[in-house]
This record gives sequence, structure tokens and C-alpha cells, in this order.
Amino acid sequence: MNLSGINRYFTQFASFQIRYRWPLLAALAALTVIGLAGLPRMTTSDNMDEWFDEYDTIEINTDRYEELFGNEDQVLVLVQAEDVFDPEVLAMIRDLGAELLEKVPYARELRSLTDMSIAIGSAEGIEVRSPFEDGIPPAGPELEEKRAYIMSRDSLVNMMVSDDCRETWLILRLYNYEGENESREMYSVGRAAQEIITDPKWQNPKYSLKPSGMAYTEWEENQVAMAETQVRIIGGFIVVILCLIVFTRSFRGIVVPILTIIGGVGSVFGYMAHLGIAADSNLMTLPVLLAMALSIGYAIHLVNAFKLFFRRSGKRKEALIAAVGETGWPILFTAVTTIASLLSFLFTGIGALRWVGVTSALAVFAVYFYVVLLVPVLFSFGRDRKIAEDSAGAAGSTVVDRKFYRIGEGLINKRIPVIIISFVIIAAFIPGLFGMTVNMDYFSFMGRKIPYIARLAEMIEARIGSLYTYTVMVSFDEPDSFKDPETMRNLDLLARDLGALDLTKISGTKYRVSSVTEIVKEMHRALNGDDPAFYTIPDDPDLLAQILFLYEISGGGDLFNRVSEDFSTAALTVELGGYDSRRIAKTVKEAEDAARARFPGGNPAVVGMVASFAEMNNKVVYGELKSFAGSFLIILVLLALVFGSLRTALIGMIPNIAPVIIIGGIMGYAKIPLDMLTMTIMPMILGMAVDDTIHFITHIRLELERSGSYRQGVLISFRKIGKTLGTTTVILCAMFAVYSFSPVAMLFHVGTLAIIGMGSALLADYTLTPLLIYSLKPLGPPAGNGK
Repeated sequence: MNLSGINRYFTQFASFQIRYRWPLLAALAALTVIGLAGLPRMTTSDNMDEWFDEYDTIEINTDRYEELFGNEDQVLVLVQAEDVFDPEVLAMIRDLGAELLEKVPYARELRSLTDMSIAIGSAEGIEVRSPFEDGIPPAGPELEEKRAYIMSRDSLVNMMVSDDCRETWLILRLYNYEGENESREMYSVGRAAQEIITDPKWQNPKYSLKPSGMAYTEWEENQVAMAETQVRIIGGFIVVILCLIVFTRSFRGIVVPILTIIGGVGSVFGYMAHLGIAADSNLMTLPVLLAMALSIGYAIHLVNAFKLFFRRSGKRKEALIAAVGETGWPILFTAVTTIASLLSFLFTGIGALRWVGVTSALAVFAVYFYVVLLVPVLFSFGRDRKIAEDSAGAAGSTVVDRKFYRIGEGLINKRIPVIIISFVIIAAFIPGLFGMTVNMDYFSFMGRKIPYIARLAEMIEARIGSLYTYTVMVSFDEPDSFKDPETMRNLDLLARDLGALDLTKISGTKYRVSSVTEIVKEMHRALNGDDPAFYTIPDDPDLLAQILFLYEISGGGDLFNRVSEDFSTAALTVELGGYDSRRIAKTVKEAEDAARARFPGGNPAVVGMVASFAEMNNKVVYGELKSFAGSFLIILVLLALVFGSLRTALIGMIPNIAPVIIIGGIMGYAKIPLDMLTMTIMPMILGMAVDDTIHFITHIRLELERSGSYRQGVLISFRKIGKTLGTTTVILCAMFAVYSFSPVAMLFHVGTLAIIGMGSALLADYTLTPLLIYSLKPLGPPAGNGK
């Protein structure tokens, strides 16, 4: 490939741009206005279901669960007090529950100390009712009698209320969400619940309220994410302005790149809004800051080249045409490789990462498009100037450029030790790669500096508090399967099996597993004079069917939350004492295996938050591997095609693998887990790191064609672009440093790792790239006796 010939195409394009600059500006302005007009319509989303495709097993099972039992999401409030049976506390629970049931969208039913169905034996037989349906009595014997009865129920103690009467749950069950945008409906639930629960009227020194539930915490996470998005984008914009002031030191050099950012990034999100595509609230800062940084990088490459040629000739338009001719191809190629690397996120099989990959790729393309159009056009306005007396020295280079030339000389002279030391440093990080872990829980990727995360952590540590659950669903093809006593007993035994798993939460001596067997045993006990010896599954199938029928017709509201209406499917909900990514997948598999063992003829499935997290862990591992492999192969193929040599492409990949190994090693050594955001680092760094490599190899090749000498090709390239490569990397690091000040753990990790990755990539491109090219001479033999 002859670079001089390719450069001529770019010079012709630059001439065309300058000749027709007014029509181009008008067309670009119209395109931008239409795009920006969509921004007010932009919506955000943060739906865990977007991690899964509709054909994923976990999605199929979840849809089946919701069809049978309704929405698995709930709004929960952990009430803590000196005594939850205090009349004032009970009145608060009753009134708060009533308000939630009335005002929260999709509210279906309430369960609390004051609103729950309990089997109560009477002279007439048995009835199912709430102990407080006739009101809350004042402190005294009547209240103590109700307390004693509730605390005598095995299914309630350390499940619904703690054995020390200091904690209890208020649970609001929900109807299934409707409409295409499930996140929006979930947010409406969380927002309404938050407004009610945080109302000052519920503040009382006698009790404290700790809300949770997917809808509630997702709404809180969305609030944190949106606040962080605003802070990080505003911070990034300030960083952009400061970098432009420092590195361009001209009004036009500041304004033009800012216009490219506003036009490029704003248009992408605006057109997405026009198309009804929601932005991911957790990940949307990534494409924005990445595009902002790369836009400045592309602009600085072009502006610095223009300044170099302008110092030589003093003719503005001629300098712009020459600058586009020399930088147009490497800028285009770097944009293509970055876009290709970002599109590798399509291989992850994770909806949220597909969104961030495609959006980032579109944003990079958009800012590239705006830079290559706006910079030459807007810089073409102005006068020519006289050539300064010292501008002819070293082909118009500055003092800093000449220092880079001398750095290049020093590196070439000591190339062997420099290469050896570089590889030794890289090798030192390889063992850390094997220590990388995946962790998808709140506490890991959000961090306990976030107030609502700290509250959830306190909840988990409470006696009956919990956050993480999964549900084991057992189905039979035949209706009424769970009216058979043997099947019901096996369900009870399965509950014990699940309670024995090491992650299951234990409150006192009670394992936290809920199933329909608790209702059956309580009813059986009540039918037999409240004798605890009858807290069992009856042997008589007719009696079992009668118990289930009695509970149903007596208004018991909890039955069909645990067994389907045709009694073919039962669900057991398991609460966990914490989240351990290393054991959670094993626990979920053990739960499913236990269900298969108890019900060899049934169809068991595991659904719920923990099951989803376990599957997400697997997706992160395999998604990271597929994304990185895809990015690596795409970039390798592009390099081989452009440079016309697989050998050159492989040599070019070496300095770009180095920062990836260093990042992975640091993550392993420092125990920084892979999560929804940190898993994007390696493919992204590979895509950005290769930019500097492309610039270096392209310039070395161009100077080799001109001088016939590898040495001169390397040294002149150092002089021409050494400063620019450093400048663009500083800008990228400064942009990602915005993340490093975030209280959100995953953003802090991304910022820190990106800075380390980009810094190590720059050092590799200053050392390994030119020295390997010089030593191995993959671009062909030098002319004559050149080296």
C-alpha cells in the first residue's frame, strides 16, 4: 500500500471541503438541528431483563413464573422498633400499608402484622383472618393475647416477625407490569413508594423504616445514576475546555472541537430519541465521555498538523489541505478500529452491553464525521501570515518536537534493554490475570459510599432482614399434583434441603424458605386444637384437599402466591444471608439438583434475582472473552489488510496487548471484580490503544517511503507526532479521571483502570512500537544501505 497515493485522495477531499464550505456547513447545521431536537424526548432505562434475550432459559422460566404467580417484584419495608407490637408502631404499619396499597401503581395486596391471614381455630372449627381485623387494641391483655398467638405460629416467627419482636416486614405485592417499557413502569412504582415511605410523617424515634424491593432500589439506583451522569458529563466538559485551553491556546482551537462534541454526541442521542431507543442510565456516561475524549484527540491531531504546515508555508488553505492529506488516513483508520472494537460488545449476548457498544460506536463515528468536516472548514476562514524566521528549522517543528526526536534517538540506541525490560514488566502482570473474579451484586459494583447501598447492607445484617432471594419452581403436567400428600411432603423436604444450603439465611434457628407447606401445616395444626404435634402435612389426601379448599374460601390471600390455581406448580422462595459470586452459581445449581432429586417426574426451574445474577456472572465471563476475542481479531484483520502484512499486524498488536495484560493483572492482584462496567475496559482499551500504534506505524511507513531509512522514519515520526500522541493520551486520561472521583465503585474502578491502561499503552507505543518496527523491519527492506 502506497501511503503517498492514499494521502492524495485526502488532499483532494480537503480541497473539495474548502471549495464548498458554505453548502457543507448548511447541510451539517440542518442535520445537527434535527438531531438535537430529539434530546428533550430522550428516555432512560435500567432493566435487568435487558441482560437476557427472550430465548434465554432464565427469561422463559421467569415469564412462566409471572404467568402463574404474578409479578415477582415487591415493595418491602423492614420495620425496626423496641417492640413492633407497640400500638403506635402497629398503627403506623397499618396506615403506611394502606397508603402504599392505595397510591402505588400496580399494588395488588399487602402483607404485614396488621394485614395477614392466619388460621385460627374456633368452636365452629377453623377460620382464616387477620388478628387485627377488628382494630388495634391499646396496650393490655387483649394485645398481649394477639401477640402470643402470632408468636406461637412457626411459619411467622423469624420469617414475618423476629423472635425478639424488634423487627417485622411490610410487604406490598404487585401486579405484572404492562407496556413495552418495563423500566418506566418499575420506576413509577419505586418513585411512588419512595415519596410515601420518606414522608416526614413516618419519622418517629419509636421505629425506623428500611425500604427495599427491586422497584424501590432500581428507582434509587436510577436517581444515583442520573445524578452521576450529570456530574461526570459536566466534569468531562470542564476537562475538555481546560485541555483545549492548555493544548491549543487559541479561541478557534477551543470553540471548534466543542462544536464537534455537541454536534456529534448530541445528534446520536437525539436521533436515538427520535427512534424511541432508551439510553441505559448506568452506562450512558461511557459513550459520552469516550466520544468527547476521542473528538478532542482527532481534532488535536488535525490541528497540530495544520499548525506545523502553517508554520512552514504561512498559507492557511494550503496548510489545511496538507494537514488533511497527512493525517486523514490515520485518523480514519483509528476511528474504524475503535468503532470495530466497540462493536465487539455485540458478541457478549448482553443487551445492556450491546447498547453501550453500538451507541459508543455511533458516537465515535459521529464525532469523527464532525471533526473531519468542521475542523478544515472552520479553520479555512482567516488570513495567511508571514513565515517566522525560525519556522523552517527542522521542517517547522517546535522545541518540544525536537526533544521527542532526541528521545527517539536514545531509545534506538538502547533498544535491546528497553525491549527486554518492557517484556519483563508485562510478564509480571500475567499471574494476576488468573486472579480475576466476577461479582454482580449491589455492594460490589455500587459500593457502600452510596446511602441506599449502606441502608441495604444494614438490612442484610438485621435478624430477619434480607435482600437476595431466588425461587425454586416445581411443575407437573397434571393438575392437582400438589393435592397429593406425598408430593406435598416432598415439597416440605425440599424446603429443608434448600434451608441446608450454605448461603441460605438463618434467623435464629429458622431457615428462610417459604412455601405452601407452611400454610398447610398451620391449617392442620389449627384443625387439631392448635396442637403443635399436628404442624405436619396430613396423610389423608381428602383432608389435604379440604385444608386447601378451606383456606381458599376463608379469604386466605397467600395461597396462590405459592401454588398455582390448578395445583400443578409450586414455588419455594429462598432468602440468602449475603451474596458471594464465587458460590452463588453453585448454590443455584444445587437448588435445582435438589428439586430434581425430590421430584424426578417434575420440571424444576430456578428464577428470581439471585438466579439472574448467577446467569449474569456467566454472561460476564463469556461475554468478556467473546468481546475481547472479537475485538482482537477484528483489529488484527484490519491491520493486516491495511498494512498488507500479517507480520506487521501481529507486531502492531504487541504494544496493544500490553495494557490489556497490565489492567487484567491489576484487577486480579487488587481483587477488582468484573462487573457490568469494568468488563468493558479491556476491549475498549484495546480499541483506543491501537490508535496511537496506527499513527506511529503509518507515519514510519510514510517517512520510510520518503527517506528509505527505518531510523529516519522512526525519528521523524517521533518529531512529528510524539507530542500529539502524548497530548491525546493526557486528554483521554483526564476524561476518565472524571470517573475516579465518583463514590460509585464501578465508576471509580473504570476511571482508575482506564488511566492506567491508556498510560501504559502510550509507554508501549513510545517504546515497543517504534523499536519493534526498527528491529524487525516488517515494512520491507530499507532503500540502499539505509537502516
